[in-house]
Amino acid sequence: MCMVIFAPLCAVLAFATCGGYSGQIMVKVECLDKIQNNISISFNYPFRLQQAHFSAPLCEGTRKETLFLEGDYASSVQFFVTVSVLAFLYSLLATIVYFFYQNKYREKNRGPVVDFLVTLVFSSLWLVSSIAWAKTLSGVKTATDVHQILLLMSACRAPENLCEVLQEPIWTNLNMSVAFGFLNFFLWAGNIWFAYKETGLHKSTQRHLSRTPSEKRGSFRQYSQTSFDQSGSGFGQRLYNQASFDLSSGGFSLPQTNLGLPILYGQVGSPTSRGPLIFVNEM
Repeated sequence: MCMVIFAPLCAVLAFATCGGYSGQIMVKVECLDKIQNNISISFNYPFRLQQAHFSAPLCEGTRKETLFLEGDYASSVQFFVTVSVLAFLYSLLATIVYFFYQNKYREKNRGPVVDFLVTLVFSSLWLVSSIAWAKTLSGVKTATDVHQILLLMSACRAPENLCEVLQEPIWTNLNMSVAFGFLNFFLWAGNIWFAYKETGLHKSTQRHLSRTPSEKRGSFRQYSQTSFDQSGSGFGQRLYNQASFDLSSGGFSLPQTNLGLPILYGQVGSPTSRGPLIFVNEM
């Protein structure tokens, strides 16, 4: 239930804090002749910084230079946003199916198995994309560092001119996007066990493990007894039977083996009540 509630929310927060970001840097340049120029530098998602340019004065009359930021960080951040969108859409779909199509979800156990596999995939995607985005964000911060930008401008490299930073980019939203990325990973990874339990695979595994030792011993004992009975039935009948007693006359017959002819001890012709026979060898 926690997965159903928080997964779409965390995915939306990860996307919103990253995809809608726009940063701005304000620099004031005061030349030796007291001419002031305010420079605005903007950059935003997907952070193709080499396309962000601005004009800076040269402090040589009205001449200006066009400068570009450095770095292309689009791939990692777009991968992160794509994972966020896909996770959000799947979470919504899973929520609808779970609440309104429970019978279809349970049919032939396909729904739980698919959900378990998708959970594994998204857990991996969240981990990889969050690590990549965290590293990329560090590069974006370095490339847009105000001291690096001041070094790009020729006027600011001249000691007689004065350059001052009026506004720096705010990184709170991007930092939160990284945090939400790792939060999504822990959320999806924590749901792996619950998704696995929904499949019912652990029950069959536990049942097999719990009965295997005893059943193996029982089956071995049954097999051994059956084999012994089958082989010993003919062998025992050939070698011996228990002694037969003549209840009326007290006669009895001794056991006989297949080594010779049997000798029957008892009164001949008297009615006997046959019991188990014992045959002996005539030596």
